[in-house]
Amino acid sequence: MGLRLDDLDGDARYDAWIRIVRRIYDEQVAQAWGHYMFRLLRAVFVTNQRLSEEGGFIFRWMVENYVDSALMVLRRELDRQDGTENLRNLLFDMIDNPTVVSRARYLARWGLSPTDKAWHANRVFDGFNPIRVANHPEADHLDPASIRADLDRVGASADHLREYAERTRAHRTPGRPGLDTTAMTFGALHEALVTVRDVIAKYYGVLTQASLAQWEAVPQFSTLQPFTRPWVEDRAAVERAIGEEPR
Repeated sequence: MGLRLDDLDGDARYDAWIRIVRRIYDEQVAQAWGHYMFRLLRAVFVTNQRLSEEGGFIFRWMVENYVDSALMVLRRELDRQDGTENLRNLLFDMIDNPTVVSRARYLARWGLSPTDKAWHANRVFDGFNPIRVANHPEADHLDPASIRADLDRVGASADHLREYAERTRAHRTPGRPGLDTTAMTFGALHEALVTVRDVIAKYYGVLTQASLAQWEAVPQFSTLQPFTRPWVEDRAAVERAIGEEPR
């Protein structure tokens, strides 16, 4: 089980990990924007009684799409399929190859050598609680037990939601015994996302030397402005457009 990167040397494996964690990061940023849009539209509906009464079908459709999307984002990162490039398999590969992220290779990714006075980079690396190699600090490397603990933390928080997503969205097997849906709440979904993102942020920093301030982008425009104007200016034109298939 894993990423199927067995024939890569250390540098190439490190590069593959960076590519994978950047893809994971980009998808989480997109989901965080989707969460903002969900909250925005929900706020528009709950503060407008007439809209809620007449457009409740839109709100239901929005909720269903948001939940489906968020569940599949979680499921994708915890998918157990061999060779899948996701968070779960990335961590397994890092557990199996902990010496790839050595102090020397980490400093080199900063553009520094082990002999440089790289106190900040060394301090950041020390923050990952690496395994120390006596008399060879350049060989210090990630602790697989720490990576395993992060993997277990993600599983404890989100694995029940992965199973729920697989049985109800990916594979449609809700009738099998053992699926408890009572805990499938918005709170549980977002709590799992927070845990998963905490772990992603850690290994995004380990591999790319970048830090994350927040996942949700700050809008550079007024997101409320479109809702201050009528959306339907020509009813007949809208009705005609409904029946037109995109080409």
